[in-house]
Amino acid sequence: MRVEDLAPQTLDRIKSSRWDRIMEKHEGPETWEWKFKGYQPDDVIFRMMPNFDQVAARPQFMQIGDHCVLLPVSRSHHPNITILHHFLSEDHTKLVIYLKDVTYDDSLFGAGYMTICDRQPEGFYLTTLYHEWFIIDYDAEA
Repeated sequence: MRVEDLAPQTLDRIKSSRWDRIMEKHEGPETWEWKFKGYQPDDVIFRMMPNFDQVAARPQFMQIGDHCVLLPVSRSHHPNITILHHFLSEDHTKLVIYLKDVTYDDSLFGAGYMTICDRQPEGFYLTTLYHEWFIIDYDAEA
């Protein structure tokens, strides 16, 4: 599944959805619209970062287990993400994921995240909570 293949009404519904971000302190809620922002050639980002790739900065679905999941991270992060654990609620409407993203930090105290995602009518899962998580006493066998 790819974001580019979504029906326009599905993408509009995603953009109007909210998600809560908790990094160091409470930062949310935010809308998904910002994650799909369109850039103009004269936007300051291109002066600050001449090689800025607006496509790589947008989210893309990840396959996590048997599930397509949209996380509020740039697709350029995907190679740096390791899924540590994920599980479904009994009714399959919620997906909880523990992950490690070493894009900016590879320490146990800076690379861990926990996310809760809601199942959408199209069958994919959309993040509603994205939270920093210190990877301490993690038992991969559990």
